[in-house]
Amino acid sequence: MALYLTSIMNAQDVLLKLGVPLVVMFVSGWIIIRAWVSRHGIDPSGFSPAASSALFAPVLLVMYFFLLQFITQEGIPAHAELVILYGAIFAPTFLLLLPLGITSLMRVRRRRAPLGNGLLCSAFAAWPVLQVVWMCLLFGEWE
Repeated sequence: MALYLTSIMNAQDVLLKLGVPLVVMFVSGWIIIRAWVSRHGIDPSGFSPAASSALFAPVLLVMYFFLLQFITQEGIPAHAELVILYGAIFAPTFLLLLPLGITSLMRVRRRRAPLGNGLLCSAFAAWPVLQVVWMCLLFGEWE
């Protein structure tokens, strides 16, 4: 099952294996964050659960595929190699989106002014560009 989910056959296969999990993770993150923010004692004014969910969805998608690959690997060296590989390839995802998403949630929790939605959306828009540039630099496409 994990080998099937990590292989790509055609364009529809890409949409099915990348698009559907990403949408599911975004919507489920949105529902969870919105429910968490609507609890008693948290002031959600100016906070956008959708923007925060958009920051966490790519991170969760990378972790989803990491776990699928992790299941197919055997032995500690293979697992360590996989951790290093995913960490190197998806560094912009983990270093840009994750800290902003966590900071956004922590500021709301501590009753401070939330991060601006413009900042969150700009970070989310800059992420794919940084990810592609990073991968081109990493794999030697730009020298």
